[in-house]
Amino acid sequence: MPGLIFEFTFGSCLRPFRRIESWRNKTSQHRKHLIWSYVSTSGTNALRVGLGAVSGLIVSRLLLPRGRGELAVLLYFPTLMGAFFSLGTPQAITALISKGAADTQEVLTAGFRLALAQVLVAVPLFMLCAPFTLTGDNRQLALQVEICCACGAFMVLAPYFNAMAYGLKRFNWVNAVMLSGQAGYVAALLGLWYWQALTPLSAALCALGSLLLQCLLHLTHIKPRWLNSKLPRGAYARCLRLGLRFAAPSLAAVVLLNADRAILIRTTTLEQIGFYAIAFAVTMPITMTTEAFTQIGFVEVSSAESEDASLSLMLRRFQMAQVIAIVSFLFACALIDPVIRFGFGRAYLHAIPAAYPLALAMSLRAMTRTFENNLRGLHLVVPGTLGAAINLAVLVLLSVFLVPRWGAFGFCCASLVSETVYLASLVWYLTTQQNLPLRSLWGLRPGIVRAMTLALVELFREKLVAENSEEVAESRC
Repeated sequence: MPGLIFEFTFGSCLRPFRRIESWRNKTSQHRKHLIWSYVSTSGTNALRVGLGAVSGLIVSRLLLPRGRGELAVLLYFPTLMGAFFSLGTPQAITALISKGAADTQEVLTAGFRLALAQVLVAVPLFMLCAPFTLTGDNRQLALQVEICCACGAFMVLAPYFNAMAYGLKRFNWVNAVMLSGQAGYVAALLGLWYWQALTPLSAALCALGSLLLQCLLHLTHIKPRWLNSKLPRGAYARCLRLGLRFAAPSLAAVVLLNADRAILIRTTTLEQIGFYAIAFAVTMPITMTTEAFTQIGFVEVSSAESEDASLSLMLRRFQMAQVIAIVSFLFACALIDPVIRFGFGRAYLHAIPAAYPLALAMSLRAMTRTFENNLRGLHLVVPGTLGAAINLAVLVLLSVFLVPRWGAFGFCCASLVSETVYLASLVWYLTTQQNLPLRSLWGLRPGIVRAMTLALVELFREKLVAENSEEVAESRC
């Protein structure tokens, strides 16, 4: 009886404190989950980089510079197809699902059907138009380009499935799917090498087949009834409306990211394209080191409770991306010469001078991608669109003068200047139009490094304590 009286008298007073404690526990668990998502995504990207290096070594050693250049041309058009026909809409799907609304199933169904509709338009269009863009000695690849475009549907579907999983915050699942696709590509290349059937066309089809594997894995994790349910009329309009809002910066980014091979195809030889492909293969992993801040950061920013919270998250993720990108650049510079010289072989020594300016350009691109993608989460699409347009204009103008004379090295120098201009334009926009102090954008300071280190130490310490506790409990049993 006294216990009941005590509970009745003081229980109501203690309930607010219990709620606060429960909220703190949920917030702590959410923070730990996010940190683990960042760590697992970064680890997955590191494994993908390793598998990409293996596949790059295989095709470069066996196909030689000219064959490597042909492979770059064959994969260029399916990549362009996937980029152009997934403009904005996948990110819109991620943003709509991540808010946890009750109509998540409708968004999933609408996204899947929009992807199928775009495939039906994209594949015939590229099969018809792509061969006419080839010039010079590239014209012999016309039939092979048509075959690759016919198999390029998975370049459109895969981003939609990834967007659905990101919106549902299944980050580890996306990591596993991407890693499986990369491992499947390496296994297929090894099989072709063993059977002496490795050609630029077969290697390109293996790359597209790895995307088919990713799509099939996603289908096993998404319930079929989610993709077959009836939809109200406004479901498609809502996805397309937000997708169109994201389309302008997405289009600018797509054109920019695919401009390298388009310019090289029109201005230089297959050998120089092969040298650039090797320099790109060695330095491109720098952009993957910040991919976690780009993808997961977008989900965090777009699903934050307030605009101030979104802005704070955007700045913090950009600051952290700077640290990772600079460390990756220094690490890549130490590996460029030995990897190309001893890994890819003496036939690719001309790629070494081009790789150093490209490495710095890739580190700037890694920062810019994180910055611009998280700005989209704030629905600020103007700076990314204008910045990418300026970047492209600078790249084209410099390439006209540098590529005919210096080939791949000239193009890498042009890329470095254009990426610097792009990042500077984004910084200028936020400091002048959004009134943010320049100091708030700077991430290379001890406080940021210390915070990242302490978060990792805390995470792994708790993981280790939890494992030890389980071992002790089992031993007692």
